[in-house]
Amino acid sequence: MKSLIFDLDGTLINSLLDIALSMNKVLEKHGYETHEIDKYNYFVGDGALVLVKNALPQDTTQEDVQLVLKSFIEIYEQNTHNNTFAYEGIYEMLEKLEKLKIKKAILSNKPHLFTLKYMENLFNNFNFQEIHGQKSDVPKKPDPTMAIQIATKLNTPCNQIVFIGDTSTDIKTAKNANMLSIGVAWGFRPIEELKEAGADFIAYKPMDIVDYVTSL
Repeated sequence: MKSLIFDLDGTLINSLLDIALSMNKVLEKHGYETHEIDKYNYFVGDGALVLVKNALPQDTTQEDVQLVLKSFIEIYEQNTHNNTFAYEGIYEMLEKLEKLKIKKAILSNKPHLFTLKYMENLFNNFNFQEIHGQKSDVPKKPDPTMAIQIATKLNTPCNQIVFIGDTSTDIKTAKNANMLSIGVAWGFRPIEELKEAGADFIAYKPMDIVDYVTSL
């Protein structure tokens, strides 16, 4: 039986509004222009630093980027669960995977402490064997290092892992780690991005993940 690695934001949870409102609050505080919420669909996915760089003008100094990043972490930490929720059908999908005794892990580019916080608050009833957010000592996705380490800890060969995410970053991570990939249609990015990145399967609803994995 295959083992699964899930992305978090845009895959299991819709966290966009809390991220966008927190970032806009920080931008306003530091005198920068804010952005429409929809723009954050393309700002997120590659970690907090890239989010901040995407939200700031291109000519922002590195010192100011770090200052805004620090402010964002502080503000977001206070507002992580105001509007964030698991997508419809996610809990039912996870319950089915647990009945099938399929191993599950999380690999996110969200800072590790935030990743743990979300998992504890929204998925405490489910058994994820490994949970990893972005850490300073490990390259972030699409580098395959952490995905391969997770496969080792799950005692599953990489070619028996299915990586599930909502952006091309996730699909590239799967390819770089020699894993199968599922792109989810309900996330932050359009389906075309997932197809162009080479997703092996597109899930239009969470239960499609179960159907695909059990068909392999």
